[in-house]
Amino acid sequence: MSRNIFKAMLWKEWRETRWKWLAFAAAFHIPLVIAALVVAFRESARFDLYALSDPVAEQVFAFAIVFQSGFLITAGLFLLAFFAVGSIGAELDNQSMFFIFERPVKRWHVLLFKYAVGAVQTTACVGVSILSTLTAVYLVTAAFASNVSLAGSWDSFVLVASNALRGTVWTVVVSLMVYSATFLFSVWFEKWWIAVIAGAVSLVLMFIYLGGYLVDWVVSRATRATDGDSVNLELYSQLEFAPIFGMLLIASGLYFASQYVFARKEMR
Repeated sequence: MSRNIFKAMLWKEWRETRWKWLAFAAAFHIPLVIAALVVAFRESARFDLYALSDPVAEQVFAFAIVFQSGFLITAGLFLLAFFAVGSIGAELDNQSMFFIFERPVKRWHVLLFKYAVGAVQTTACVGVSILSTLTAVYLVTAAFASNVSLAGSWDSFVLVASNALRGTVWTVVVSLMVYSATFLFSVWFEKWWIAVIAGAVSLVLMFIYLGGYLVDWVVSRATRATDGDSVNLELYSQLEFAPIFGMLLIASGLYFASQYVFARKEMR
């Protein structure tokens, strides 16, 4: 693949997905929007915000990353699947894939490129959303809480942000596995709506068999140890090699399965 072809394909992907990607990134901040609405319309919530102080800011930040992480590994995965199903299924459905095959590129190059671009977009949205949510909470509390300042709560923010990186690792790995599965369905089924249904069913099955483990690995341990009244950052998203490596292997296997299906798909 020449540099010009690579640049042309990259521009094509960006031009076709940039607005959907930005909407997807915004959708991953739904918990932040809900929190803002609660503060705006509930006087008691505004009073609690106003009464915050630097010593308790750390727990506020910790709850923010826990809630965001919980959203990412539950409802957020359905948003991710909806985004991933459009990676290639729409082009197979409307036959626009023919345009790419008229260029001097191999079929597996096309799929690898689309998978890589989509994976980077989705995992970036997921990974960044934890830290961006935490940053927004930090700025809002410093702006509206009478006894919280940027300087006074900075150490707490840095401490929570450093722990949030573990949650970022977990959520990115889980999202990559879900993206890979939905990507396979988008290659397998030419009708995008069938791929959406298949992705939703696979997510439901994943939650039935793995949902409890995922929630426990990422968020439950940190809150269960304190009876839900506070967050134990030391137990938040503890990194475990076996499940993380296993999910990466599953994601790799699903990608190669996509290549296998795509190589044998007839383009009519």
